[in-house]
Amino acid sequence: MKRSKDSPAPLPVLRLKVRVHGRHPWFYRKMIQKPDEPLPAGTAALVKDRDGEFIGTGFYNPRAELALRMFADDAVPDVRMHFVMALRHAVMLREDTLGLLRHTDAYRLVHAEGDGFPGLVLDRLGTAFVAQVASLGMLQQLEPVGEWLLQKYPGSKLVLLQDKDWAEREGMEKLPRPAAVATTVREHGLVYSVQAGTGHKTGFFADQRDNRWLVRNLARGRSVLDLCCNSGGFAMNCVAGGATRVLAADLDEAMVEQTKHNAAQNKLTLQATHGDAFDLLREAQLGAHELIVLDPPKWVHHKDEIETGLQRYFDLNRLGIEKVARGGLVVTCSCSGSVSEDRFLRMLRDAAAAARRDVRILFVRGAGADHPVALECPETRYLKVAVLQVR
Repeated sequence: MKRSKDSPAPLPVLRLKVRVHGRHPWFYRKMIQKPDEPLPAGTAALVKDRDGEFIGTGFYNPRAELALRMFADDAVPDVRMHFVMALRHAVMLREDTLGLLRHTDAYRLVHAEGDGFPGLVLDRLGTAFVAQVASLGMLQQLEPVGEWLLQKYPGSKLVLLQDKDWAEREGMEKLPRPAAVATTVREHGLVYSVQAGTGHKTGFFADQRDNRWLVRNLARGRSVLDLCCNSGGFAMNCVAGGATRVLAADLDEAMVEQTKHNAAQNKLTLQATHGDAFDLLREAQLGAHELIVLDPPKWVHHKDEIETGLQRYFDLNRLGIEKVARGGLVVTCSCSGSVSEDRFLRMLRDAAAAARRDVRILFVRGAGADHPVALECPETRYLKVAVLQVR
């Protein structure tokens, strides 16, 4: 039977040098047999292990050290339609199963391997959809994904970002930096003005949504210091939760102005200042703050930065634990995926010891359920949040 003109071409077969026992979706170049005929970078291929056992379908990129990223455990007949269907399932999880639209219109719609999209994160920020791509194979499949989004959400705007480090590793052509898209998002009764596609990540930290709500419910009657405040999410939730006084600070002056703007449009009273978190903690009066939020940017980008990054986390948390009022709370975060939860908690233990304070953990949390963690790919769990009581 001849293949119709509209039918996709059959996928090539790729063979591994190793026997596969688990289901982790990543394979490095040294683990893959060189194909008999060269395959273009980003090619979707059927994968068999050393023993000829069928593994599934993945993207092959011989330019990259991480040369094979699996996205299905079966043979995918039409890769374009596969990702359109996967996107439909991702939307159903957020909007139907989790019911996020009752609380917000800012959430992660696709969480990379957690949703079966290698190297792609996609955030909905109000009327804007911001994609950040770290895989050449996935980049080549984005057109039908974008078309489906525009059909599902008419009038929305799409923004495409590249992860700079991964673009170099994958050999991607450098894309022009897109213009920011001004949008407004709502979350638990608050509104935020957002420049989608600018600043850290995709423009808004949707991953902290549930943790902002928790902090709102812990803030009543407390004096709050919110460090690395970004656009003021934790600070505004503390005011909304009944905090007596809130000081928010960030090293980025644009974020300080954004915090002031967001607070004003929500008719919330807080103080926002430009400053370094370390300096502000050193200068803080002992016991002046009953709740301190430490949410620094990503300090560990690669595994070779772990030790220096952990030292910065240690120094920041030692100061926070040292300065918070007796019986007060420290909410401390790390979005460095290379730092495991175990290492993060061990760092906090050491910081508490150095501060000579008795500390107990009330909560250990991560990102919201719109950032699902693939059991076979623990790298999809990157955010660590610990709520500490300092006695």
